[in-house]
Amino acid sequence: MALKKAWSYSALTSYETCPRRFQLTRVTKQVVEAQTTATLWGNKVHKALEDFANGKKPLPEDMQEYGKYVRKIQSYEGKRIVEERVALDSKLRPTTWMAKDVWVRGIIDIGVVGSERAYVLDWKTGKHRPDSDQLKLFAALTFALYPWIESVVTGFIWLKAGKFDKEVFTRAQLPEIWNDFSPRLERLAVSHEKDKWLPNPSGLCKNWCPVGIKLCEFCGKQ
Repeated sequence: MALKKAWSYSALTSYETCPRRFQLTRVTKQVVEAQTTATLWGNKVHKALEDFANGKKPLPEDMQEYGKYVRKIQSYEGKRIVEERVALDSKLRPTTWMAKDVWVRGIIDIGVVGSERAYVLDWKTGKHRPDSDQLKLFAALTFALYPWIESVVTGFIWLKAGKFDKEVFTRAQLPEIWNDFSPRLERLAVSHEKDKWLPNPSGLCKNWCPVGIKLCEFCGKQ
């Protein structure tokens, strides 16, 4: 079953964490996710780095150390990209962010696109939690948007930990990348098709779920 609804990596992982929570926060939107201290800080850092990379503003005093990463990335030759929104249709062709035919979306925080190789990187402000699948998607989106690129260096820059996770993908790996996502997207498609969103009880239910006991019997438990 093909997924007909637009998705992003964050949406997919949100669904996999708990389909019921995903339904109520992203499908019916009966519940609004509250901004946490961590998400507010993450948004502030992303905006500051975007402005700095675009030459609009200097970094705030408490973010000065992050400037070295921007300077390093932008030292490579090629087209500079900052907070680039990438949207593809179901045939993996570029489209606009809010187009009716959009199938997948992703945002490249910062990068450089050269004649044969691209560098696309993502800022991370939380704890060090490597996720190669998200890097795969970054590569696939980049290959679709820039058809002359033959390899993509993708990575996470963990600002708090001062760590860098890197993976390199070639265009020849594209079919494999999309195939890796197929079973995960199939499960999401079935939930949409059948309007069936089962809860996934875990330790997150007790203190980290905004759904409420009236909409989910597991909320506040575990």
